[in-house]
Amino acid sequence: MKKVLTAAILVAIVTLSGCLSAVHPLFTEKDLEFDPKLVGSWRGGPEDEVLTFQQGTPESFANLPEGLQQLAGKAYVLTVTSRETGEEMAKFYAFLARIGKHVYLDYYPAETKAQRGHPEFYKNNFMPMHSFFRLQPGRDGKTITISQFSDSYLRKLITEKKIRIRHEVSYTGDYVITAPTEELQQYVLKYSDVDEAYNENKTYSRIQ
Repeated sequence: MKKVLTAAILVAIVTLSGCLSAVHPLFTEKDLEFDPKLVGSWRGGPEDEVLTFQQGTPESFANLPEGLQQLAGKAYVLTVTSRETGEEMAKFYAFLARIGKHVYLDYYPAETKAQRGHPEFYKNNFMPMHSFFRLQPGRDGKTITISQFSDSYLRKLITEKKIRIRHEVSYTGDYVITAPTEELQQYVLKYSDVDEAYNENKTYSRIQ
């Protein structure tokens, strides 16, 4: 029963997010870059939200698998808050990786304050996924543009047999991307400059 619930919720995460999410990370350790200029707060996007990047620490990464804990100093904790209410909307461990000519963010979910109060049984039926974004810093250093890879575009390529990438299809017809890191990077390299491969571009301005 637990495995069935996990699979169903995992598929729901992929469907609801609309972004490209996968079981495995987009990066290897050698791909990681830490850019101190990203640390701080940035405001923007359609929801006028605030993104706050902090450098990871062993303490802030303590709940992750050991392999990811060891990367704390090369990564970030990202908190998304509402500018209007100050409410914590989402929280992630964020990894910045250079793949080809671009840099990308790999988001891996962290618990928000509200989620910490959920029952353990409820939380145990969620499987964290990696979500992928292209990051383009502005030339003035005061803006960043984050482009969200589209899950629906990849599914379209798979359905039309234009690409082969490891995945599973649930009983509801949804796709769960199970490709290893190498395959994910090959996809990113091929489609990183294809406009249709993204849901949207969000531009943020530094506020702190």
